[in-house]
Amino acid sequence: MSISSTTSDQSSDTLEISASNHERKLALGFAMLGLAVFVIATVLNPYDETGRARSHGTHRQLGLPPCTLKTLTGISCPSCGMTTTISLLMHGNPQAAWQTNWAGCIVAFIGILGTIWFLLVATGVPPGRFTANEVVKAMTITGMAVATIGWFAELAYGVLMATF
Repeated sequence: MSISSTTSDQSSDTLEISASNHERKLALGFAMLGLAVFVIATVLNPYDETGRARSHGTHRQLGLPPCTLKTLTGISCPSCGMTTTISLLMHGNPQAAWQTNWAGCIVAFIGILGTIWFLLVATGVPPGRFTANEVVKAMTITGMAVATIGWFAELAYGVLMATF
């Protein structure tokens, strides 16, 4: 009986190691994705031909279409200006980034913190009580909430400015 108990303990240890390796691999994948976003943002040009910071549309350099909501209604969507904002931040222009889309600055900050956490976990730092999946979910929900709040704030500001 003690042999099977030892065998059971050993297999439990093996499962914990596998889970840890799995978590590290998952964290590495998310870290690489985060780094790719910031590298791409660095390569993109967030400035127009006169050298002024764009207000939106930097994503078009990636071959993506213009914002459908803005095209159809003239109203920016919650993510309009996010690519431009992150690119402006990566080009060292936080003031223009904040003016372009303040919510995008917060989303970028969340992305930077998340990428650092994923890199640390991938290198073997204990993740604490959170899994990589939980961190991704928290980052996604928080980013979407910030973008939506920013969008509602912009809509309200536009209504107020049109009224006065």
